Order: sequence, then structure tokens, then C-alpha cells
Amino acid sequence: MKVPQFDANTTADLVRNLVIPPRPEILDKLVALRSNPDMSLMDVADIIGSDLGLSAAILKAANSPFFGSGRTLTSILQAVNLLGERNIIHLVHGLLLRLTLTSQNPPVIEQFWERTMHEASIAASLCEKLGRPADECQSFALFRSCGIAVMLMRYPNYERTLRLITQARDRQISKIEQEFHGTSHDVVGYLVARTWNMPEDFGQAILLQHNPDLFQDSNDELLDHSHKMMIAVARAAQHIWRTSTDQNGDPGWKDRAEELIAYLGMHEVEFEDWVDEMHDRIHAGL
Repeated sequence: MKVPQFDANTTADLVRNLVIPPRPEILDKLVALRSNPDMSLMDVADIIGSDLGLSAAILKAANSPFFGSGRTLTSILQAVNLLGERNIIHLVHGLLLRLTLTSQNPPVIEQFWERTMHEASIAASLCEKLGRPADECQSFALFRSCGIAVMLMRYPNYERTLRLITQARDRQISKIEQEFHGTSHDVVGYLVARTWNMPEDFGQAILLQHNPDLFQDSNDELLDHSHKMMIAVARAAQHIWRTSTDQNGDPGWKDRAEELIAYLGMHEVEFEDWVDEMHDRIHAGL
């Protein structure tokens, strides 16, 4: 049973007081370029280099300690060569979303995106450890909470709500947001994904990420295996970042740890060893 798509009336009700950012033109250029059989990484670098904000964000991401290049990258072409075509396209999706939603907004949005970028890098590292392609999981980690940025822009008191949900268990998050704002960041994030023409299953993963029954669904009726894995990887990455930088830790992790670690195909001791390794890498890069 797939989650039904929102009909026009439902969507209109949800977004009446929200500003969903449009899909940027530069993203359309990059997607079109992928269908060109004569495409080169230089072509990709040229498009990215036409936007100063995006160029700076790509270089910052490529020089993060999680990619471990061992040297400081100074050109977009170097970054594109390091990250590869598929990774760079997925990363651009998230970076453009960040740039679209961060300008002329409260500092808390910039802080939110800094955290999100770190979590996406951690997600990529976990995929490498698991022997899985990193691009889609990293893209999901960048997009999964974008509804928070939209709600910070729309609701002046959402910053208070954000503090509440940061200390809440996963199953409580949507309930708290619904009580104060009549919607949740998962729903808003789903609408952003649709507006940006992301695949429907990708949007459903955003919508279902806090569903307490998701990993009990052995027949993949709610969501298929690859998209559940994206959720599990991103949630583990959030746990790593929170326990490394927040004195309050990750209040929601205990409820989901057993099922998430099992879904990742790891043993608890193996996972905790990896947590320690990532904490060391984070502290070395701060």
C-alpha cells in the first residue's frame, strides 16, 4: 500500500500560507546535461561555476574531512572530479535548496543547514562502510528536513517549536508540529520534493521517515527497501552528529536504535565502534 499522492485541494490547503521554493534554473541545466552523450565533467564544472554561491558551497563540501581527499581543493573542476558526476548532481540539489532558503533569513536557518550538511557527509561515509552507493542517501539526508527551513521562514514562533522537537522522541515530532502549526515538516518537505520534481518514492520517504511502523513493515508495503535504507542511513547520521555536538544527545535514538542498526545490517558493537570513529573525525574537523 503506497502513501496516496496529495490531491490538488489538499495541496492547496497545505501550502496556502507557505512559500515552497521553485526549482532553480541551474538545476534544470545540470539535469539536461546528463542526457547529453558528449557531456564532460568540465561541462558540469562550467555550469556550477556560473553561480558564485553554489561554487563556494561545493568547494566547502568537497573540502570537508568526510571526503578525505588529503589536499585542499581550490577549483570547481577538482571538486567535480573528486565527487563524480552522480554525487555532484545529488549534492547540488541539496546545496541549491540551502542557498534558496538561507538568504535574508534568521541565523537559525544557517545553523540548521550547517548541521544538515554535516549529517549528509556522515551519511555518505556510512554508505561507504556498508558498500552502498552514497549519492541517493546523501541527497536524502540533505532534503529530509528541508520542511524545517520552510517553516522557520513562515512561522515566527517555529524556532520555539524546533527546540521542542529537537528534544522529543521521533514519534512525537509530527504531533508537536501539528498541534502548534497545523502541519509538520515531513509534510512540507514532501511538498518541496514534489515541487522540485524529485521521484515520488523519494518524497514518500520524507513523508514517512518518522512513521513508527516503517521498519516493522517486512513486506515493503509502505516503502521499498532502498528508500527505507536511505531513511535508516540518514537517521544514523543524525544520531552521530547530535551525540558529537549536542550535550543533550539524541533523545529519540533509543526507541529506534535496535531496528535501525539491524536494518543497516550491522551488529551493535560494530555500529558503536563506527560511532566512535566518526566522533573522532568530527572533532578533528571542528
